[in-house]
Amino acid sequence: MIEFKRRVFDQVPSHLIYIPKMKLISREELLTILEPEKITEKDISKHKGWSRKFAIESRLVPDMLKYAILSHRWVKSEPTFQDLKSGKREGAGYEKLREFCTKAKELYNCRLAWSDTCCINKESSSELDEAIRSMYRWYRDAYICIVHLAQSESLETLGIDEWFLRGWTLQELLAPLRMKFYGPTWTSLTDNENDKDDAAVVPALSRVTKIPLNDLCNFRPGPDRAWEKMTWAASRKTTRIEDVAYSLTGIFDISMTIAYGEGDRAFKRFMAELIQNCKEWQILVWAGGLPGCPTEPGCYRTTNDTALDMLKNRQISWWGEGRGDSDFSITKRGVQVRLLMLPASVSQSQWQSTFLSRPAGRRWVSPLKKLVVHSHFFPPASTTEWMVGIINYHDHDDPDKGILKRGESYICFLLKRFRRPGMDTVRNHWRRQITEEILTVSCANDFEKTLESVWL
Repeated sequence: MIEFKRRVFDQVPSHLIYIPKMKLISREELLTILEPEKITEKDISKHKGWSRKFAIESRLVPDMLKYAILSHRWVKSEPTFQDLKSGKREGAGYEKLREFCTKAKELYNCRLAWSDTCCINKESSSELDEAIRSMYRWYRDAYICIVHLAQSESLETLGIDEWFLRGWTLQELLAPLRMKFYGPTWTSLTDNENDKDDAAVVPALSRVTKIPLNDLCNFRPGPDRAWEKMTWAASRKTTRIEDVAYSLTGIFDISMTIAYGEGDRAFKRFMAELIQNCKEWQILVWAGGLPGCPTEPGCYRTTNDTALDMLKNRQISWWGEGRGDSDFSITKRGVQVRLLMLPASVSQSQWQSTFLSRPAGRRWVSPLKKLVVHSHFFPPASTTEWMVGIINYHDHDDPDKGILKRGESYICFLLKRFRRPGMDTVRNHWRRQITEEILTVSCANDFEKTLESVWL
């Protein structure tokens, strides 16, 4: 059957566990085991009002290929691809796998199952590459995602479970439409078949992860809301440094080659793709990391409540009154973006006439004294040229200008003029300085200024 074969090779994982025999099978073996030719006219006739073609493609074939997928924390004795191929069936990891398959068969009538520990031939670089690129879709298309929590036995203790602190489990939480949570001894945390429909489970998950309720139930991947999505991953860790990037590709719908051994370059490549596809100024707002690129999702965390309010408000230029430059891009010189630039090396009285860098309950302080640079060294204004670049200015009728409004706060970058020997002033550019926190300033008066292109 053409439709069955197409789905097997285009939509299901490269290897699955055939639960009745606890056997690892390939896509080719799947074609012979499930025998799609046994779909009868009687089966088709049960779907009254549907065309024959639609009944086969939309219900009968998907029902034959439905599989359960496991989300869990690995233990030392997890069964490998080679273990299942050789028939090795022992250890705590295999017992967990067997319990997962039992639940999948008895409760959800699935004959097929998938687990990341044993259903990927990691000795094949092409299969590993396909698995990482496709994993978000495999979790999305699974009939049920069964989660085994090794430390939590109730909704009240979800926060202690390490499952919520791992990088890969973020997409395993967001992608599936149907999930079922089990505790350490495989006791269900609820009586529902789908915990994403449970009025108690979803708010509990939201409290632990800080992910909005709607995203937990109906998440859509893509580069939009990139800053917010990064904060969901900010506290999560991976064993391999490359997986910090690879585990996010499905969430942001980013395609990139897989190259274990490249180290932190993987996250730099991922960010280059994300910045190129995301047109929200918030993605450029991070602290720590490197001047031109964050080094991990944790760079998007902030304790600056003023900044947090602005970053959550996704104002971009085609939605009413716009903010910032939505046409920034990756170039050979770095990220090119237009900022509203103001000199930082001026007197307090001059700054006070335009900006008030004054947190609530504190006295006014010089912007330079307020900014913390990783080097903990701030050269005198007389020897170094410094600028403050405002990123989320208001749009002006003149596209080459930006507006700042009295009483409003703005997010800014601290910039230092970068000079090379023999270069003229026109060719000099500004280098973003690393700060420990996302920076904000408040405007004391209405202000407008011509924008400048800066390469960060």
